[in-house]
Amino acid sequence: MKSATLTLETLHHLSEGLAADFKQQMESAVMDCRQRPSLPDKREVTLKLTITPHPEDPDDVLIQPVTLRKMPARKIEPVRARRTSKNQLQFDFVDEEGA
Repeated sequence: MKSATLTLETLHHLSEGLAADFKQQMESAVMDCRQRPSLPDKREVTLKLTITPHPEDPDDVLIQPVTLRKMPARKIEPVRARRTSKNQLQFDFVDEEGA
């Protein structure tokens, strides 16, 4: 087992698969931009390190890396619905197949 000082250069050694997961999150964000160019909102990829005290040794810490991706939601117009006498919701729509 080897040891390393935690830096940006050594970050990929922190957890097996971290670099691959980060790469996949980045590729997904770029693909989303290509697939939905009409959504100008930003896509975010975050590498987060959660650091907590080690329960058995106060001089050590536990580091948990997490990669996160945030994509803009597709904007869908609200649909008006009415409550029926049986407390169900009923809404109107255009039937494009049977038009």
